Amino acid sequence: MPNTLPRAILFLAGFAAALWLLGPLVNPRPAYGEPSPADAQQAALEAQLYEAVNRTRVQYHLLPLQRQEVLDRAARAHSRDMATRRYMSHDTPEGLNPVHRIQRAGADGFTLAGENVGMTSRGDPNNEILQGWLLSPVHRDNLLAPAFNATGLGIARGADGTWYYTQVYVTYPR
Repeated sequence: MPNTLPRAILFLAGFAAALWLLGPLVNPRPAYGEPSPADAQQAALEAQLYEAVNRTRVQYHLLPLQRQEVLDRAARAHSRDMATRRYMSHDTPEGLNPVHRIQRAGADGFTLAGENVGMTSRGDPNNEILQGWLLSPVHRDNLLAPAFNATGLGIARGADGTWYYTQVYVTYPR
């Protein structure tokens, strides 16, 4: 044990450096760009929901929606925000609505926008959310709106295990 202040400072600096250097060996993180298992699960759920939504639209003789990364960013950010702050709404507590959030994500040139949100803690979250949207007249209208031609999806899981869903819909001129 160090018996002087300078030795104590050096000891603590060495200890901090050792923790910093050896920490990744004890608690490895995914490599840069490699999704964590939770991210991979959310991406799989998003892809499955995207396919299910388009299958539903095709059943109603509607064109499938084109998924866009910029819209995914808007939807994911909103789902993460709802999961983190434990609320469910189309508007953030600060008052940002779907159009504001879609524009902030970098999307432009769209003429119409809509959004569906949902949350569930059931075992088959995609089915629960999709069926809930189809049974709700307002959500069903968004999902089956012929005018919409692009979409973004975001799913996040709260600390308590609840899944938060956001699907944004936009119309780009054809």
